Amino acid sequence: MPLLRPYAYIICYDLKEPVYQYNRFFEELRRSHYWWHFLTSTWIVLRYEALAELGPKLRPLIFQNDRLLIQPAKGPSDGWLPKEAWDWLQKNVPREW
Repeated sequence: MPLLRPYAYIICYDLKEPVYQYNRFFEELRRSHYWWHFLTSTWIVLRYEALAELGPKLRPLIFQNDRLLIQPAKGPSDGWLPKEAWDWLQKNVPREW
């Protein structure tokens, strides 16, 4: 059941196969309401699905020996990123703690 507003998730992965074998996985991430991909193996996505729906949607798109972490994204954040990455995070990731 779709959520009333998009929810922010951080998605981290360690993919073992050649990148071309993950086209469906990356296409699904790009279907997100909004998405952020400033780090090689990390995305932040805004989705209208609950975590219980998103995980089962993404897992079949990778291989069993890969690794995948999906968890709610909440700010504030800290690190070393370009200004446009910080602008996106400030605008789209809730500051809930």
